[in-house]
Amino acid sequence: MRDNIPCEFPTGYDGVTILDRLAQVLDPELDESILDLGFVRLLQLRSGHASVALRLPTSWCALNFAYMMAEDVRRALLTVEGIRQATVRLGDHCAAEEIEAAVNDGRPFAEAFPGEGAGSLAALRLTFQRKGFLGRQQRLLRELREAGCSPAAICALRLGDASAHDSTIVIRQPGCAPIEGGSAEVLQRYLERRAELALDCSPDTALIVDLEGETLSVERLLVHYENARTVRVAMEANGSFCRALLSLQRLDAAGPSGDANRGERFVPS
Repeated sequence: MRDNIPCEFPTGYDGVTILDRLAQVLDPELDESILDLGFVRLLQLRSGHASVALRLPTSWCALNFAYMMAEDVRRALLTVEGIRQATVRLGDHCAAEEIEAAVNDGRPFAEAFPGEGAGSLAALRLTFQRKGFLGRQQRLLRELREAGCSPAAICALRLGDASAHDSTIVIRQPGCAPIEGGSAEVLQRYLERRAELALDCSPDTALIVDLEGETLSVERLLVHYENARTVRVAMEANGSFCRALLSLQRLDAAGPSGDANRGERFVPS
């Protein structure tokens, strides 16, 4: 999706670092990059001031979701060397003015929306991180099963047994021939979320654990897998729905001319 984003950079500036940082910003509910989802409508950089216009699937996207994404975008931009100021715009979102004013001024959600009852977004972020963990873990379990690992073998795997070789997962255990199969990216994303949740990531810890970091028996693994699959399917369904809504927005914006980017220029404030 990043190739389709209208970008305005100074002459000779390739913008790769900015796009890479934005790619790390996730929709909190879907656990997908806002770039892959198509939420970034326009990106500009002028004199150390980065500006991003977001296009959310609906104008009534939940306040806390919209705020978190806008806040994460601004924080990501400010980590890029040379960017001293960052501005985020939310288009026609129902609370765009309030969210933009707070986020771009570095003020917390509770100050922007004191009547919402959520003094902090930390608990909500944790809920979505845990859901994302299950979704990522289910993808890893599916890859391991397709590579030929039995439930008993999966339960016996340690973190140090799994590694990435080029783009493939490699399983090495003493006395056994190496097993290759599955996406190294799937393994990496699972390990990243595991670390974010402060679960044990030492090499001799079980590769597959529950949300409390406990090792799973074969019997528990089968139930856990189906529960995680339900979470992953729901997240993917929501993601497909969001993409469909954005596609309709682009068609409406394009009009008879077919130019969906017409009129999507703004000057950083």
